[in-house]
Amino acid sequence: MMTLDWVAKPFGAGDIAGDGTKKLLGTSVATPSLLLRETAQNSWDARADGVIPEYQMRFRTLSQDALEVLRDSVFATANPASELASALAGETIEAIEIHDRGTSGLGGPTNNDSQVGQDDSTNYRDFVLTVGAPRGRSLGGGTYGFGKSAAFRASSCGTLVIWTRIQTAPGQFEERFIAAAVTSSFLMDAKRYTGQQWWALRSSDGHPAQVQPVLGADAHALGEAVFERGFGPTETGTSLLLPAPVYDDGRQAFIAEACTAVPVNLWAKRLADQAERRQMTISVVVDGESVHIPEAADSRVLAAKEACLEAVRAAQATSENPEPAHSSAADLVTVEEIWCRNPKKLVGHLGLAPCAVPPGDPFKSAENRVTLMRNSAELVVEDREYPNYRNMIGEWVGVFKPVPEMDADFSAAEPPTHDSWNPSALEPAQKRLVNTGLRRIGEEVRTFLAPADAVEAEQPAEAASQLASALGVLARPVSASRKSAGKRRGGKAKDVRARTSKVEVLGYELVPPSEHGDPTIAVTRFTLHARSDGQYVQVTPTLDIGIDGRSSLGDSDEIYISAWQTSEGTRYDYDGIRVRAGETFTADVSYPDGVAIDCSFLGEDA
Repeated sequence: MMTLDWVAKPFGAGDIAGDGTKKLLGTSVATPSLLLRETAQNSWDARADGVIPEYQMRFRTLSQDALEVLRDSVFATANPASELASALAGETIEAIEIHDRGTSGLGGPTNNDSQVGQDDSTNYRDFVLTVGAPRGRSLGGGTYGFGKSAAFRASSCGTLVIWTRIQTAPGQFEERFIAAAVTSSFLMDAKRYTGQQWWALRSSDGHPAQVQPVLGADAHALGEAVFERGFGPTETGTSLLLPAPVYDDGRQAFIAEACTAVPVNLWAKRLADQAERRQMTISVVVDGESVHIPEAADSRVLAAKEACLEAVRAAQATSENPEPAHSSAADLVTVEEIWCRNPKKLVGHLGLAPCAVPPGDPFKSAENRVTLMRNSAELVVEDREYPNYRNMIGEWVGVFKPVPEMDADFSAAEPPTHDSWNPSALEPAQKRLVNTGLRRIGEEVRTFLAPADAVEAEQPAEAASQLASALGVLARPVSASRKSAGKRRGGKAKDVRARTSKVEVLGYELVPPSEHGDPTIAVTRFTLHARSDGQYVQVTPTLDIGIDGRSSLGDSDEIYISAWQTSEGTRYDYDGIRVRAGETFTADVSYPDGVAIDCSFLGEDA
């Protein structure tokens, strides 16, 4: 069996060290969940037309035959001081094998410097040679560059073995085999290396950008020797081997979290009887045995989420994109349209349903949340909690999907981990739409949990004055003098009344347009202080605007919290914020330039 060349990238101008590459994804998601999310999203994006894609994660101990091939043929040469060398020296090696089938595989050019056509595949070089590659499929879920980083982070030696099969023409296929590593930078023979390395065929000039994969029969022989799952005669796809996985809390804990991450993140792909274009076959295998993954039959929470999604799909169906008849359970779902009124635009649909969760439900902790997902990919972005809302119906679940026209706006609000919508870095118009959508979701959840008739029955006529008294700190509607002060850069408004409360307004000032970037709006930055005998305070704003300080516009899209900022400088774009007692923090309130604003901040022990 052939022996691969080791090509390590020396430092050049503008290079990033391997330490920085591995940190691109951050640490907001635990390793098993992050690994599954990112690799499954890449597999979904690479699905072939007319085929239900398959995704599988296998946990195995490498056989002695496979270990010998890795030592003698794949990694015959390596940095002797590396963690890879240490792992290969062990008697056994644990590994995670991840594969997809029914996908396009890693096609396209095998070098990183050639120009390609707009519609040509660049999957190979995006995954193997490039970090942070742009998303290759419109409105997809993942990126090959960041998915690669997640896989490298899951290996203690930062190494991947990659085997892929592509279709080059009708009935013609090509196999490619290569190994790659991203490790800390290192010094060898008085020369500095970035930590990025490949094991393949060295180009004639030795340039790392031109390192070539093993092809054809040699690639097939290496792949069959190292991987448990091969390729059928007409199958295409990609297999990854992660040697020496990072099992911080032990192998069993890693496996358990990976299995839980499937229904948490990919449940929409596993709905029974849905259209084939939405399906994905997902499985986990441990030491050759398939593991049962909870589904709707095992959990009322999952069943209720599925009903919400089916109802939202039906609401968004068109004659060009019809939906099959949804289940009877979806008839119990309340579907609300989420609108922005300025500009007037339909943002998406929210499905909400009560959900009586019995003891022992494997996903009991996932109730009372709204699953946020994008329209096309239907991959879970976030399960957002609403813990402080009045609840008169018991347990519940919700699902929100933007309309197709808004998918790109919400996609742009995602970090590399795709696990939240944070509009703070968006352009002003885009930011306003996404902020409005998130705020409207919260408002509809509040209405669903505490219907108006129930609230009116519970509260006496003087409830409004009682509420005003409870708020403690109130920025009252301002006069014309305040309006003119709003046009002065750095001007400070004076009409603030503070009372004893868990939140105190220390002051507020106008943010210059040069700082917030939108000349059509004004931004007032409130400086607030949390006061409580407890450890944390949950702060919720009530915002309103009026024209020339007179009539209120009521429930308006035009005023919103554009950013909270803690004393440590961390910024958030949520309906409220949870801060430590005694902390001083700020809230940026955005609204149309030249109007008066009425703001209050309710603080409750959290």
